[in-house]
Amino acid sequence: MALEIIPLGGTGEIGKNLNLVRYHDEAVLIDCGISFPGEDLPGVDLVIPDPSYLVEIREQIGAILLTHGHEDHVGALPYLLPVLGEIPIYGTDFTLALIEHKLRERRIRAQLNTIQPGEPFQLGSFAVEPVRVTHSIPDCVSLALHTPEGTIVFTGDFKFDHTPVDGVRTDFNRLARIGDEGVLVLFSDSTNAERPGWGDSESKVSDTFYTLFAQATGRILITTFASNLHRIQQAIDMAEVYDRRVAVLGRRMEQNIEIAIQRGYLRVSPNRMVSARQLDELRDDQIVVLTTGSQGEPLSALSQIAADEYPRLKIRPGDMVILSATPIPGNESLVWRTVNRLVRLGARVVYDGIAPVHVSGHAYQEELKLAISLLKPKYLAPVHGEPRHQAQYFELARQLGYTDDQLFLMENGRGLRIRNGKVEYAEPVPAGRLLIEEGVEGGVPEYIIHDRRQIAQEGMMIVLITVRAQTGDLLEDPQFVIRGFEWQNEIQPELARSTIHEIIGKMLPAEASDYDNVREEVVVTMRKFCKKHLSRRPLIVPIVTEV
Repeated sequence: MALEIIPLGGTGEIGKNLNLVRYHDEAVLIDCGISFPGEDLPGVDLVIPDPSYLVEIREQIGAILLTHGHEDHVGALPYLLPVLGEIPIYGTDFTLALIEHKLRERRIRAQLNTIQPGEPFQLGSFAVEPVRVTHSIPDCVSLALHTPEGTIVFTGDFKFDHTPVDGVRTDFNRLARIGDEGVLVLFSDSTNAERPGWGDSESKVSDTFYTLFAQATGRILITTFASNLHRIQQAIDMAEVYDRRVAVLGRRMEQNIEIAIQRGYLRVSPNRMVSARQLDELRDDQIVVLTTGSQGEPLSALSQIAADEYPRLKIRPGDMVILSATPIPGNESLVWRTVNRLVRLGARVVYDGIAPVHVSGHAYQEELKLAISLLKPKYLAPVHGEPRHQAQYFELARQLGYTDDQLFLMENGRGLRIRNGKVEYAEPVPAGRLLIEEGVEGGVPEYIIHDRRQIAQEGMMIVLITVRAQTGDLLEDPQFVIRGFEWQNEIQPELARSTIHEIIGKMLPAEASDYDNVREEVVVTMRKFCKKHLSRRPLIVPIVTEV
């Protein structure tokens, strides 16, 4: 029997984290996240790991273990659970509170089991030990899995914040003891492996907020991730200092704040929170608005405000907008478009390039080296990062004395196989992505995204052909409807018609009466025509009508 650890998402990329750990016929999943589409995926709402391989081995999967409640680690659960069935889910109190709400919205049943940092529990052949770590959301843990082949550790997302906003610090003692007991492989977050030194404490943002609040004469709007409760807590604390009331715009942020207050993860004094409807009753210098839209999401509250389309709030001169987040790679253009629109409307916009209004929740180089030094793993396999992050992580490991035979470059679908203490690459398994659009069951096929990109970049040509039913002869000249480009002269459409007349004229009667064959020939021929005469590759859509 062997132990296998296979990343199915989140390795070689940012987001949609999912790892499979299997010993013989017993398996658990570590995290189950989404990623957000970039501009190369037009129309797509979310990206999740392809569950095809998990469906094949469904009977082996005994549990899903969650490190924390961020969307890139838990957001795929509402989409994968209906496919995989009811699998027990294990997570900390706040993580499960967020999950419970998501699943209830979609009427999905699940067995939720609360775990406590520092309290190991058994799942078949796996002894699972959650260890408290700090990040940008409460209740985060790393997971040590004690298996018959040795101990492996998944750090999850982490940083070593010595002055966290909620006062809950990383359990360095337990990490060190696990290291003393022996760790075979460390699967570490590597997303900030390029950043030297130590990451700033989350509490540093409070100093910046204090200064900005003192400068503000009008309303203050703050946007951050809906799950970044530490940042939200600092904004609420600063509103307390400057006696401003706090309103929340954005359904997901409203839900998260409500859950956090109910569970005691947010400290809010009575009457500090107000509804959006009450804003008109307050002076501008009495208002703080917390809103979604830090990534320029088109349907978010801030994006609608920036487009002057949000009915509850209009930007006016004197407003200060604080973007307390950095753009996810691929979202930069959306974010800066929102910023520019806000500036045009008269707002003062503050973002990380102007003032330190954001700190990362991921470990910098010195923190990554400290994690390695505490855990002392025999082998290293960085996950949750792009190849450049993994490569830089290896450089850090070499500085600590690791050799290349101790370092494993993980890829989605290609994991590790461990038997009798020997670690080697496992046979690849299918791993891909599923593109999610609301209202489209089963995901959007890749070929549709290819067509959308082609239409956006090259345009579209619809070829209308009318033929005689018995013979397939053309009854009239082909007509063209083009979008996204123009004919360059009057000769080109006539030449295109002549080309279609020519190819159909050469067909035998049986070929011409086979309309699938006609459509295929038209597509091939017009692709060549457009490339030669128009220097472009539009999507060709032939429509054949018989009379």
